[in-house]
Amino acid sequence: MIKRIAQTAGFTGLLGALLLTLLQSFWVAPLILQAETYEKPAASEVHEHDAGSMAGHSHDDEAWEPEDGWQRVLSTTGGNLVVAVGFALMLAGLYTLRAPT
Repeated sequence: MIKRIAQTAGFTGLLGALLLTLLQSFWVAPLILQAETYEKPAASEVHEHDAGSMAGHSHDDEAWEPEDGWQRVLSTTGGNLVVAVGFALMLAGLYTLRAPT
């Protein structure tokens, strides 16, 4: 019985995640891309330090973020898949706890 619940939740979560990703690609992603233009700071002057005092030390201003395109869509799909399968598992668990009729 647990195997059937997990299979059903996995399949429904996969379908839900694909639908959610499709909807987000058309309605949410353009808003996020537009908002990210205001997120980037203006270019600043480059300054130098003594060559020996800061050997091996670097200032990385940007953390890793997905590139626009397949990396962003794949990251979104992966996140949606985790959320949708988890939600489907919770619903399936609650459904099995219902009172039999």
